[in-house]
Amino acid sequence: MKSTLITVFLSALLLAGCGKKEQSDIKTENQSSTQSVVNEQKVKEQKEVNKNWIGQYAFDESAPGVTGKSSQSWGYVINISQQNDTLLLAEIQVDGYQTMTRLEAEVKATGNFAELYFMKYGKDNVFELYKKGEKLLSLELNDKNEILTNWEKMKPNLPANQKNGKVLFRKISA
Repeated sequence: MKSTLITVFLSALLLAGCGKKEQSDIKTENQSSTQSVVNEQKVKEQKEVNKNWIGQYAFDESAPGVTGKSSQSWGYVINISQQNDTLLLAEIQVDGYQTMTRLEAEVKATGNFAELYFMKYGKDNVFELYKKGEKLLSLELNDKNEILTNWEKMKPNLPANQKNGKVLFRKISA
């Protein structure tokens, strides 16, 4: 009888322990699935594009003191659009004195920065100066809502505009 009571008591403890373990497993499983959902959401947010940079940007420059038929001026246009949920693309056009540039670039936009990386040449491009993946330039929105330009492989024609951190481009349409 004593051994039967001990057996029943030990069995009850064993069953109670198993039940607690199952509850513990459920609690851990719930925490894991909640953590998994949070992690998936963070990854999704990181992959989503920064739509604030979508739009058209322009910058014009002219050589001082040169007028008439041989005037030296150039117009730069960057059109940033959304390709899909995770990718922004830029079409870059530079037209002017002895220049017709057509480029396509991938845009990596985070916060107040947009970095443009060369992908390929567009139709009617004249000179081929860049390699795939090269950083062409970056745009930065400062606290005054001005766009600062930081040149990399791509440079403007006038040396006075080649200094980084200058306000050159302006957003002309969203």
